[in-house]
Amino acid sequence: MLKPKELTKVLEQANTGGFQCTLLLNPEGSLMAFAGKCDKKENITAAVAANIWMSNAKSAKSAFQDEGLQYIVMDCEDGKVAIRRVANLLLCVYTAESVGLGMLRAKVEALARYLEEPLKQIASP
Repeated sequence: MLKPKELTKVLEQANTGGFQCTLLLNPEGSLMAFAGKCDKKENITAAVAANIWMSNAKSAKSAFQDEGLQYIVMDCEDGKVAIRRVANLLLCVYTAESVGLGMLRAKVEALARYLEEPLKQIASP
């Protein structure tokens, strides 16, 4: 069983080398867990990330019929953001501008693989 404190510790471990904030949220935008410096706007960030995901997922479903949306990576004014589905939840990572897109994708993928099985056990379909 996944323990909330342990989940936060796992998310915290991702916040190194320019990685500033890691969030786990449901597709509706409710924050499940977070770690890092999110400027006390975690709930707003979660809602915006879920909205971006849902908007793009609908378009991707028609474009990529079988696979659907895998990642969203955005290069923003203050840094980079990556959103990825993990089980039935969304993983959102915010980084500094200096972080390369390859490092961002690699770390998000590693974190997603690590969380996939435990989250499948608790996430409802």
